[in-house]
Amino acid sequence: LNRIQYETVEILQERDQLTQQNRNLVFIFVGILMIGLLLFVIRMQRSRNRELLLKQAQQKANEDIYNLMISQQNTIEESRIREKRRIAQELHDGVLGRLFGARLNLDSLNRVNSEDAAEKRNAYLTELKNIEQDIREISHDLNREKYVLINNFVAILNNLLEEQRSSFEPEVISTIDESIKWEELGNNLKINLYRIIQESLQNINKYANATIVKIVINQATEKLILTVTDDGEGFIVASKKKGIGLQNMVSRTQELDGTFDLRSKKRKGTTIVATFPIKNEGANAIL
Repeated sequence: LNRIQYETVEILQERDQLTQQNRNLVFIFVGILMIGLLLFVIRMQRSRNRELLLKQAQQKANEDIYNLMISQQNTIEESRIREKRRIAQELHDGVLGRLFGARLNLDSLNRVNSEDAAEKRNAYLTELKNIEQDIREISHDLNREKYVLINNFVAILNNLLEEQRSSFEPEVISTIDESIKWEELGNNLKINLYRIIQESLQNINKYANATIVKIVINQATEKLILTVTDDGEGFIVASKKKGIGLQNMVSRTQELDGTFDLRSKKRKGTTIVATFPIKNEGANAIL
């Protein structure tokens, strides 16, 4: 009987030890799992932070690029204004003065008692007065500063289109809605709009073999719509969706919470439509 009791006690002790060991293993497993989960969360957070920093750096780079483009355009506009002022001053101080002197001389000669000479001189005097008035109006028009920096983005875009026209064969027809208030649109929208047009033109030049390219920018209710159409060879859309250029255009559109639509058929050309929500940034936008 004592032996049975002894063996029973041993069995119970072994069972308790196994239970404790199992409990310890569970604690260890849960601890390892928690540590692993914590490390995963930390890694994901660091990855998100890096992605956020990258996006911020990209946005800063985009801002710098656009500011540089604006600065260059401003320099060009300032040079034009200075040159027009110089011409206006030259017209006003030089040519007008000489014409006025000539008119005075003719006026003094008008004392000659010849009716025919007097009539001709009067005609000359009238013509000189007309020339003076024309030059004065030109001078005043040149000196008026009607150049608003709001048009800088349109000027930059037109420069891109002129480069396209001079370097490649397709005829480029552009239509930009004059009612668009570019000064109220953020730089990020304008930068990405410019890049999408640039990427579209590059793709057309490389692959489309087009003769006509149409670029239309118009404004609907709270939306800015870009449409680029060519009459080139076209392609099967499904086979091109992984192209880097196309992915870049889609990514730029989505970055602005917009939608990107691509339509193309073999030998029937290609059309892309990028639609962006308009976010009024007012004073935060660079004109």
